[in-house]
Amino acid sequence: MKYIKFLATALTGLMTFTSCGDFGDTNVDPNNPSTPDTRFLFTYACKDVPDFTLNGTYDPWTQYYPQYYAERQNVQYTGYAQTDFNTGPYYYATIRNLNTIISLNENEATSGQSYVVQLGSTENQIAACRTLRAFVYMHLTDIVGMIPYSEAVLGDENIFNPKYDTQEFIYEDLDRDLKEAYAQFNESGTLDRNYDILYAGNIARWKKLNASIRMMMAIKLSDVDPAAGKARFVQAYADGGIVDNDDRLEYKYLAETANQNPLYDNVIVSGRKDFAPSKTLLDQLNAYNDPRVEVYADPNSEGKYEGVPFGITQSEIVNYTDCASFDPRFYQQNSPMVSISAAHILLIQAEAAVRGWISADAETLYKAGIAASFGFYDLADKFDAYYAQPTIAFSGSEQEKIEKIAMQRWLANFMHDGVEAWSDWRRLNVPKLKPGTAATVTHIPYRRIYYPDDYATNVDNYNAAIAAQGADNFDTRVWWDVAPNE
Repeated sequence: MKYIKFLATALTGLMTFTSCGDFGDTNVDPNNPSTPDTRFLFTYACKDVPDFTLNGTYDPWTQYYPQYYAERQNVQYTGYAQTDFNTGPYYYATIRNLNTIISLNENEATSGQSYVVQLGSTENQIAACRTLRAFVYMHLTDIVGMIPYSEAVLGDENIFNPKYDTQEFIYEDLDRDLKEAYAQFNESGTLDRNYDILYAGNIARWKKLNASIRMMMAIKLSDVDPAAGKARFVQAYADGGIVDNDDRLEYKYLAETANQNPLYDNVIVSGRKDFAPSKTLLDQLNAYNDPRVEVYADPNSEGKYEGVPFGITQSEIVNYTDCASFDPRFYQQNSPMVSISAAHILLIQAEAAVRGWISADAETLYKAGIAASFGFYDLADKFDAYYAQPTIAFSGSEQEKIEKIAMQRWLANFMHDGVEAWSDWRRLNVPKLKPGTAATVTHIPYRRIYYPDDYATNVDNYNAAIAAQGADNFDTRVWWDVAPNE
C-alpha cells in the first residue's frame, strides 16, 4: 500500500504547487475521485483473490495453518506467535471497490456514464462484484468468526461503528446474495476481458465460481445445520460448479516487479528460502506412493523427498538443513496461483453424495476429483496405479469414505486456497495435525484473533461480538466448527 500513499501525497503536492493564485475547488478530495473508473476498481479488487492462497511473502500463514509449509531457517511463524488477522484492508479497499461498482451501476445518474459502462454490461458488473464480494466475506468470517457485514462500509449512511453479525446470518445472507447474482449474470452480455483478470470476461465461468462458493459454504454446515446445508448445496450443485481444470479460479502473476509471484520474491529476489514443503505433507505423499510429490517438491541432495518437521525450535533446524524444496513451478516470477480448483469442488461434491445430499455416485465424484488434480499436474497416466491401492480406493464405512475424501482434498489443495484447507481440518479433523515443539499453543488454532485496529474505534460492538461468540483467542471456534479435533 506504500506506493498508493506515495502517489496520493505526490498528487496532493502537485495540485498545491501548480495552482498559484488560483485555488480552484478546495473541496475536491484528490484521494476520492468524483468519477472512479469501474474498470480499475474491479481489477484492483481481483488482486486480493490470491491472498487466501498465499498471504504475503514472509508470513504465508494460509499455507502453514494447514501444515503445508514448514520453516527451514528462522522460526518466526509456525509456533503461532502471530495471533491476529487484519481484516481492514479488505473492507476499505476490496469490498469498498466492489460496492462502489455496484452503486455506480444501480444509480440512474451514473449507470450510463463512460467511466461505468466501459467495464461491461450492467448486470454482469453487478453480478461479478456480488460474487467476488461473497468470496471475500466468506473467507473473512471463516478466519475470525463474527465480523461487520450488514452495516459494513456504510460510512455514507453515517454508520461508522458497524455491528458484528453472526456467521450463521452472514452465511445465510451470502447464499441469498449469490443466488440472486447467479440469476443476474447475462452470458449474452459483456465484461471487459482486459480488466477481468480472473476469467477474461467469461461469464459462464463466473457462474461456475458463484455456484462453487455456495457449495463451499453449504458443506461446512454438515455438523451445525445439515438441513440448511443440504438445501443450499442442492441448488448450487444443480446450477453447476467448477468441475473442469479450465474453469479454476486462478490469479495470473506477471513477469514484472509490480505484479510478481510472492514466493518468487522470497526465494529468488530476496534469496531467503524461508519455507519448504513440510514433513507432514511429504510423509503423507510418500506413504501413499503419490506421484504428486515429484511436482510439489524438489528432492534433497540424496534424491529423497524429506521435509522439515512442522513448527520445530530454532535449535532443531540444524538437523534438517538438507531438505526437499519447492518445485520451481511454484516460484517463477509469473507463476500463477490457483485458489479454487476443479479437484476441490469435485471432492466437496463427493462428500455431499456420501451424506445423501445429492443424487450422484460418490465414488465417481471421488475418482473425478483425484483425476482432476492429477490432470492439472500432467499425471493422468499415474492415476490407475494410484487408485488401485487399498488406502486410496473408495471403500469402508461412511465415515471412512468422508475421511478419504477429506485427505484427498488436503493433498490436492497444496498451494491452493489454504483457508479452505484449514477449514476442512477444523470441520473433519483430517489429517491429524498437531503443533510442533516451538508452539505457543496446545492445538492448531480454531480461528485467528481480531486485529486491534479493526475494533479500536468500535469497542462496544467488539465486546458484544466476543460476548456472543466466545473469548477472542485461538480456542474459540467459528459457528460451523462444532466437531472435536483430537
